[in-house]
Amino acid sequence: MKDSFRKVVFIWILMMMSLHVSLIAQQEFSLENNPKLVVSGTSSLHDWEMVSNSARGSALLTLSNGKITRMDSAKISMEVKTLKSGKGGMDNNAYKALDADKNPSITFTLKEASKQGNRWMASGNLEMAGTTKAVRFKIQTAMEGSKVKISGKTNFKLTDFGVEPPTAVFGTIKTGDEVSLW
Repeated sequence: MKDSFRKVVFIWILMMMSLHVSLIAQQEFSLENNPKLVVSGTSSLHDWEMVSNSARGSALLTLSNGKITRMDSAKISMEVKTLKSGKGGMDNNAYKALDADKNPSITFTLKEASKQGNRWMASGNLEMAGTTKAVRFKIQTAMEGSKVKISGKTNFKLTDFGVEPPTAVFGTIKTGDEVSLW
């Protein structure tokens, strides 16, 4: 009788441990079709934005009870020439300024992420136009069923990446140095 009771208790403990393991699990997530990445800024004429709906990336996240508790790694990359403003001349000026033929991708690689209240602060390396710099993103996360939605934003100066802000119409229209990536 004691042996049977011990076996039942042992099996129950094993079941509880395996349940705990399934509630806290590290999973790899990949970027799905049609992500939206936006680069925006100002110029002497008007504010502007360029949108890409093409990128690739993955993240290794730890989930617990349907919430993200850790971000262990992430990398996202988009081809420069997928950024579109709706104005061909502006697009070509941007591609030239970013030296897209020589440096075809913009890539962010996560180094560290920490939760701050309802938001996260993600630090990592942004590689653009052949230069890599540390940047910080303020990000928000949400679970939608088995999918993870992550959105974030960072600001930086083009000149920090060795990019001369583009000009147009013989230099009379000038792009601002500070841009946002979200």
